[in-house]
Amino acid sequence: MENMRYVSQEQFGDAIKAFNRGDIVAVPTEAAYGLAVKLDNTSAIRKLLELSQRQLAGNKILTLLLADVDDIKKYAVINRKTMNMARHYFPGELTLVLPKRNAFKHPYFDHFETVGIHIPEHKYLLELVRRSGPLLIASITLKDKTTCRSSDDITRSLPTVDTVVKGVAGGSIPPTIIDWTEDEPVAVRQGGLLIVRYA
Repeated sequence: MENMRYVSQEQFGDAIKAFNRGDIVAVPTEAAYGLAVKLDNTSAIRKLLELSQRQLAGNKILTLLLADVDDIKKYAVINRKTMNMARHYFPGELTLVLPKRNAFKHPYFDHFETVGIHIPEHKYLLELVRRSGPLLIASITLKDKTTCRSSDDITRSLPTVDTVVKGVAGGSIPPTIIDWTEDEPVAVRQGGLLIVRYA
């Protein structure tokens, strides 16, 4: 805990410096806190996966955080219908699972044929991603099945995290997860967002 750094939501530069030096950064989201690293930092990703395995419940699949719908095509195969869904619901409480682009080579995603993409509605997190570039995030569910909804919760429950953004999370229901890797979309998890149309 003594090595844990804290940054305010007003100082984006401090969080970006933390990402650039390879920190795991606890960030507020629409629902609860998550653990984020830079997409292009392999050592930070490895560190995050190791922490997740030790301290978090469940099989953690990292989600790609983007700031712009048009960036999705750099990482995933997206057609007219899936793009319409993305434009309609992003930024928002949605994670969209799509086929990974063959041209997208990455040490983590090379193990998968799909990529889960989220463009956050949380004002701070969206601006952070816009300034920092793409991030990978793991949701936090502790071994006792509880979540962290504030920076104080992170301090108490995950003292090995490198940097914590001060504040509280949005407290909403976790995002709806839609898998659209086949012809029709499938709701993997019904969250706070009710999908009313697909195209």
